[in-house]
Amino acid sequence: MKRKGAPSEANVKGKKRRKKDAMQPGCKDKADSATPEVRPEVQQVLEELADPETKGTLSDRLNPTHPRFDKKLKASWKSFSKKERAAIVECDQKKMKATVSAVVSIQHPFEVNGDDHCETSLEAYRDVEPILHHIASRHVGLGRDPKKLRIYDPFYCAGSVVKHLAELGFSRVYNKCEDFYAVMNEGRVPAHDVLLTNPPYSGDHVEHLLRFCRENEKPFLLLMPNYFCAKEFYAEAGTKSMLYLCPRKRYFYWTPKGLRDRGKVQSQHAGSAGNRTSPFVSFWYLDLKPVCSSKDLLRWWQDQLADRRWIHLAAAQAW
Repeated sequence: MKRKGAPSEANVKGKKRRKKDAMQPGCKDKADSATPEVRPEVQQVLEELADPETKGTLSDRLNPTHPRFDKKLKASWKSFSKKERAAIVECDQKKMKATVSAVVSIQHPFEVNGDDHCETSLEAYRDVEPILHHIASRHVGLGRDPKKLRIYDPFYCAGSVVKHLAELGFSRVYNKCEDFYAVMNEGRVPAHDVLLTNPPYSGDHVEHLLRFCRENEKPFLLLMPNYFCAKEFYAEAGTKSMLYLCPRKRYFYWTPKGLRDRGKVQSQHAGSAGNRTSPFVSFWYLDLKPVCSSKDLLRWWQDQLADRRWIHLAAAQAW
């Protein structure tokens, strides 16, 4: 018979469990200070992962081949206890779930094809960074300041282009969740100095885009698969002056989680940006007229950037 006032077995277990949970480090807000139970180095990792501005998942930061690799975190990882590592993983998972929720909530005001949901990698934007600087340096009124360069990406997926280009120093990027064709037909195309986009490849999007680029009379850079060169409409779009910026290593793209059926993504290649994919050989199609002729751009590239062995700028034919 149990003595009156004595704690029950369930209460004892409950107290032990609460005590254990209290000692378990968690994913705290950046403003919270470290508690005595959490070592400062662990608390720092938790705060970094909880911060929305922190780039890269835990997997990215522990991967030596990833641009977001964190050498310090990798060196410290084995020194963390099993509980500390579990808390860090849980914090990382919470952040990824929040990211997915934000993407899934996007309501595109136009008809979409799930196969078109691919965001360009930061590496691809880095390859055209010097060209964007060159446009700014030659554009009257910009005063050689890349921060003043107005970049227009008419096709919206999840908006990562704004973050990527801002990281490279280009803060005036227009990429909004709106119907490009409605904007064009209604005469609401925003003022811009250069058009840069990775357009949807399905349907006749590329054909319409090339026509718009010619009528727009602004420099443009289009990231597209190689097979568009062989399309009948391509030659008819006035592409003789087009240059091609080709990487020696195949570009990869990111499908934001939640925007494509699970059966169509490579779940083994996942990161903070979504699921990685590289379905086509792709490169940049570009023409900088009237700011810079193709001949002048080729000459500038050969004089200034010929040592970039990982990327090659070329013309399809001699002029």
